Amino acid sequence: MKYHLALAVGLGCLLLYGVADEVCYGDLGCFSNDPPYDNVRYLPESPAEVDTQFWLYTRLNPDVSQTLNRTDPSSIIESHFKAGSRTIFQLYGWGGLGKPGIAGWVDEMRQEFLKHDDMNVILVYWDSTGRYPQCVANGRIVGAEIDALLDALTLYTGFDVNDAYLVGHSLGAHVAGHAGQRNPMIGRITGIDPAGPAYENHDPAVRLDATDAQFVDIIHTDGERIIPQAGFGTWIESGHVDFYPNGGKDQPGCKVMCDHKIGRDYYIESINQCPFTAYPCQLEQWDGCDACGSSGCSYMGYHADTSDARGVFYLETNPDPPYCQG
Repeated sequence: MKYHLALAVGLGCLLLYGVADEVCYGDLGCFSNDPPYDNVRYLPESPAEVDTQFWLYTRLNPDVSQTLNRTDPSSIIESHFKAGSRTIFQLYGWGGLGKPGIAGWVDEMRQEFLKHDDMNVILVYWDSTGRYPQCVANGRIVGAEIDALLDALTLYTGFDVNDAYLVGHSLGAHVAGHAGQRNPMIGRITGIDPAGPAYENHDPAVRLDATDAQFVDIIHTDGERIIPQAGFGTWIESGHVDFYPNGGKDQPGCKVMCDHKIGRDYYIESINQCPFTAYPCQLEQWDGCDACGSSGCSYMGYHADTSDARGVFYLETNPDPPYCQG
């Protein structure tokens, strides 16, 4: 409780100050904090400071990445990138990964993707270790860089952007939304507990929503409010499909920040192990949501796009792995 309170106060204070202006960064365009982009008062830092990098993994190089550089065509043409394959962009949130090296859930998720199919997996590295509101602003730069790389992949390899699938956790989910706002022909975006502070109840232009890709699915795991406006994760419906496991606020077996992070584990488990069948429901009216009914069931996680069902879905999980009940 003390940890949550201290972080909530810190976030609340940080969101209250900043500077107003506009900055322009070459072919990435100009960025202001005029409405609707006044969810924080900071402007994005330069691309050099944000340091966006794209690290490609395939079945030909499952453990050692190749760097894709949109300004260096040879880095794309001579890589193992396969234009006709599903291409997944992995996006982490505030706090970063540390560099060099990849560990934990990002590494595990990548391995599960490559086990499932012969695809391109691109880890989007960026410096998200600064003050939270500054990282919120910088996420717009990362989204613009992703869009620019998609253009380069199309130009140099004939890649179809409909094969692009962005998977983002927390702040990374909204970064995916910024990319999709620039290029809504992106095939799919999955938001794993998209960050709440500076996004909840703000204009859809500044956060991930259903207009950002051909299919957008959201997993809500930590919607309990910690500051007056938001929890660590968003609560509002914002995708074509919104999943609220265990009610979307508190997850069984969780303490402290686990509620916000555990959606990553659910998603990883969904790729190859279990479909996480989810039932149509009304938001916060979870009793009796245990049948597919006339509208049909959906599947939380990787296989959500195999169902035509749309709307709000509920399911229960186990407190320990395996989390999936079916």
